[in-house]
Amino acid sequence: MVDVAHPSKFKLGTEDTFFCLGSCFARNIEEHLIYHGVSVLSRRIVSPKQEWPNRVNGFVNKFTTHSMRNEVDWVIDPPAIDATAFEEQSGGWIDLQLSPHVAPVTLERAIERRAYLTRDYFSRLREASVIVMTLGLNEVWFDRTTGRHVNAAPSYHATRCDPDRYELLITDVDDNVAELNQIRRLILLVNPRARIIVTVSPVPLSETFSGRDVLIANMYSKSTLRAAADIFAQSHDDVDYFPSYDIVSLSPRATTYDADCLHVADAVVGRIIQMFLCIYLGASAIPPAFNELAYLQANPDVETALRRGELASGFEHWQRFGRHEGRALGSPGALRHEPGAG
Repeated sequence: MVDVAHPSKFKLGTEDTFFCLGSCFARNIEEHLIYHGVSVLSRRIVSPKQEWPNRVNGFVNKFTTHSMRNEVDWVIDPPAIDATAFEEQSGGWIDLQLSPHVAPVTLERAIERRAYLTRDYFSRLREASVIVMTLGLNEVWFDRTTGRHVNAAPSYHATRCDPDRYELLITDVDDNVAELNQIRRLILLVNPRARIIVTVSPVPLSETFSGRDVLIANMYSKSTLRAAADIFAQSHDDVDYFPSYDIVSLSPRATTYDADCLHVADAVVGRIIQMFLCIYLGASAIPPAFNELAYLQANPDVETALRRGELASGFEHWQRFGRHEGRALGSPGALRHEPGAG
């Protein structure tokens, strides 16, 4: 893995609390911050396994700046939630503001979950002193019925039944800079002390709706978001760009990615977060040899408690109980990554 010099705009302390907002790489960042004893408000969540069997809070992955802005908007002005907020499918209702592949649920459950996320989960943005934003992709679907951009692509069936409802937008640098500026403005309305660290996910697109080769679409997407993140950070003293994307993309692929060639190897994420903590907190401690997903797979009762919102992480359980009980740490092999990428 390459090393890069990064003089940060500001320093953080052990009293700082974090909320990670963004794509699946934000979930990696959360886990490794927790291993170092950092308080991460975006971890604890209620997540029934039948709705989302993968990483416990992976269903709130936000891939575009537009879908991130929605959540901040709704913290300030909670929406009226009815059937128009969801897409009806044969198996139930889908919330397109969530990650792709979330299982269909009843309309009652979809409304209940959306209210919970707005009221109890994303509202923690009010409390965090540091917001980490991980930008995923630049392909955005706009829902003309609600007047909102969505996070997940509508189904083939929905676009055929109502071809005028959804529009695909391939956003450019200016679009994303504008959204990032609006997100910052909204965050500061409810949390004036917050500082923002923006980065770009090194996880590539696994599919594209642009009609281009996915490799070309990915290069354009990441380049767009990398430029937008830099412009955004250069424009504000309370925003810094952290180069996780640069570090991974400039390192040998064979040693930085998992076997699926999409997700960054956990050990690499760990080294990136060590660099992050050194830069922002002046910390140099080596975290314990622990892998969140492996521990939960080896201890399904812990995962059950986590999904009920009784714990913030498997690492919390291991620290408080697991290591004294001799719990298995599990094997990092064959871990459940979220489907899709960005």
